[in-house]
Formats: sequence, C-alpha cells, structure tokens
Amino acid sequence: MTDDAQQADRQAAGAPDVADAPDAQDASTASRPRPQAHVIDAAGERPHGVALARVALALVACALVAGFVVGIGCLAALRGVDLLQELVWDRLALALPAPIRPFAPLALCVAGGIAIGLWTKHVGFRLDTLGVIVKRCRAEGGYEFRDMGEALVLFALPIAFGGAVGPEAGVSGIVCALATKAMRALRRQGVAAVSDTSRPLAAALAELLPAGRGGSASANGRATALDADVDWRYDRWPRRVLWGFGGLGFVGGIAFLARMLGPGGGLPRFEPIDYLHGSWLVGILAIACGIVFAGVAGAAKKAAATALSGMGHVQRATICGICLGIVAIWLPDVLFSGQKATGELISSWQEKGAVALGATCVLKLCLTQLCVEGDWVGGEFFPLIYCGVCLGYVLALVTGASPMVPVACACGALVGAATSSPILTTCVLALCFPPASLPVVALSACVGGKTLSAIGAKHARTP
Repeated sequence: MTDDAQQADRQAAGAPDVADAPDAQDASTASRPRPQAHVIDAAGERPHGVALARVALALVACALVAGFVVGIGCLAALRGVDLLQELVWDRLALALPAPIRPFAPLALCVAGGIAIGLWTKHVGFRLDTLGVIVKRCRAEGGYEFRDMGEALVLFALPIAFGGAVGPEAGVSGIVCALATKAMRALRRQGVAAVSDTSRPLAAALAELLPAGRGGSASANGRATALDADVDWRYDRWPRRVLWGFGGLGFVGGIAFLARMLGPGGGLPRFEPIDYLHGSWLVGILAIACGIVFAGVAGAAKKAAATALSGMGHVQRATICGICLGIVAIWLPDVLFSGQKATGELISSWQEKGAVALGATCVLKLCLTQLCVEGDWVGGEFFPLIYCGVCLGYVLALVTGASPMVPVACACGALVGAATSSPILTTCVLALCFPPASLPVVALSACVGGKTLSAIGAKHARTP
C-alpha cells in the first residue's frame, strides 16, 4: 500500500470524518474553518509589564511540564515494547516443546501475524508510516490518533513478534500525537492565563481540569472565550519559545525515566574513517551498490503492495508472518529492527561470511517492505541502517579492504536513496557514526538520494 493509499485508508490515526462528527448537520458547515485569533488578545486588552511577565512564566512552566510528560510517555512506550519483545522471544520461545523449538520463529511470527490482523480488523485502522506522519503534520498542523490505546497496541505487536521494522514510525506518531495534545492544551492555558493575569498559573492549570475546559470564567469574572468558535494561536516568537521549553522538558523526561530504569538499547558507534589509508575505490563501489539495493527495496515495496492488495487484514498480516518465520529459521537476523544485530556485526562480520550477510541484507530489505504493506507497520530507518552495514561488510570481505569506508558509504547511500532524505539520513546516522565520518556519510546519502530520485523521475516521464 502506497503512502497516498495509506493516507486515504487511515480513518486512521487521525480525526474522525466530518460525517462521523456528532454535531455535523452537513459537510460544508462542519468543515468550515474557524477564524483564528492571537492568544494574547483573548482578554481584549493585552497584558503589559509585570502582568505579561507573570503570564509568560506561567506558560513556560506549563510547556516544561508538558514536554516532560511527553518525554516520559515516549520512553515508557519504547521500554514497554522492548519488555514485550523479550517476553515473546525469551520466554515463549523457550516454552515451546523441544521438537518444534528450532521452528520457533515460524510459530511466533505466524501467531504475531494472526494477532496483528485480528487487532487491525477490530480497530479499523492501521498506523501511518513516518512519511505519512510528516505529511499530515505539515498539512494539518498536528497529528492525532483516533484512539491512543488502540494505536499503542498496533505499535507494540509488530515489534514484539519480530517484525523487520523499527520503532521510529510508531514513536514518531506517539510523540506527534502527544505534542499536538500538549500544544492545544497550552493554547487553552494561554487564553486562561491572559484572562486572569493576577493568577495566571492557577488559571492555566485549572484549564486542564474537565470542569475548566470549554470556557470557564476566571476569578475576575472575564470569560476565557474558549467556548467561542475561535481557533486560538500564539504569535511566532511566543510559539517558538514554548516549543523550545517543551523540547527541554521532553529531553528532561527521557533523561529522568532513563535514569530510573537504566540505559536502554541503542545504535552502536563505529570507529572513525582513516582518510589517509581508506579504500576509496571500494567506497565508490559501495555507493553504487547502496543505490542498487535501495532500488531493490523500492521494487519490493511495489511487489508487496500488488501481491497483498485486495486481501483482508488477517490474511495479509498472516502471510507476512509466514514469510518472516520461514526465512528467519535459517537467517534469524532478518527479524527485528536491527539495532542489536548491528552492534553484533561489528565483532562478528568476518565469521558470518559474505554469502550470509548478502542474503540477510537482500531478504531483510524485502521483508521490511512486506511488513509495512502487510499491516506490520513500523519504521524503516533502523532496518535500512542494518542492511547498509551488512552491505559494507560484504564489500570489505569480497575486496579485502578495511571496512570503515565501505560501511559508511554503503549505509549512507542505501538509507539516503531509500528515504530520499539526505539531511534526515545524515542526522539519524550521526547516532552511530562519529563526527569525523559524517562528511562521507552525508556525501553518500546525497549522491544516493539524488541519483535514485533522478532515475525515478526519468522512468516516470517515459511513456
């Protein structure tokens, strides 16, 4: 299913249709945009001096707390999914009878496919990919799930049962949905605080209570105007300041929970490139191979969308689980996001051999696309990073070259070409490549992204 088809299919992770709105008499009335107004003008007379300072401090405090809560929610969701994955693959797999334990990947992936299909059918929507989330945020100014609890289950099941997808798409959706709720709450709080400058913090906090929503009266008798048909917005600089403090709170929430629960898994760190003794001809070959393999991923996406089109959710997800399980019996690294496996490759790539690494790379690329199209929706960045690292090590084994240049070039080119986002690719790969290697990574991502996009545009123009 393409991004456009998925966006249309999503009754989704977003707001209900106009026809489903309980107070919608007709579509034209329900969809009429509300007039916008600035939060600072909510009370009629703008606060100045000390009153304005009190309002600003109150809203900054609210933004910090909102970001802190969103950060805790984000990391808690990640840790919860990791624990569920450990339960499935460390407990349930070992609980299987000894004769069928070698076939545990098939049994667990099929069970996961059935569970994902049944749940997707029950809730009536599927998660959006990262690309769709970005498009919706830009087009709608925010992001929503129809039901956060149902979306969390959709996020957890593919990862828990070993899908070849990463958590970044689900986490991005959760963060964007929580941030959208937080910003809307901050707008209500801003109107309340401006309307009661003598007690702005108390007025802002009162707006979070059920009784305070929808236009409560402040202590001085002025209405907050939240019940009016007005879309309240912050000016540019106040909005940026609140987003900035919200971001600080977000980082603080993640750091707080990480300290409480201990450090979690992450991407490994590679050694820096030796520019003087690097194998640059192999690096050029790695960029070319990365582009070709990104084309393979694109072809697999189209093939999976065609093969699964018209199928029901249960059938689609179960077929995906069967394919995952069969391949994983012989190549277990095709499962999961690849975060942990990427770290293991650093010390074991020579033992695995070029054939096994190459087969894992190709099949994981294809299975990731099958997962996304088969309702095992998740992120593609981490699996792509793993495949890029595999490809780099394959070239190092075949040519006898030092691995760091081909790994950086192949990873950058593959991820950049597959996502068509060189800047985002470089930012994500900065998590595992040191600063000294980032120029090569960025150049490879740019060449990969531009080349594959040009090839795609040329084919699109061909009749």
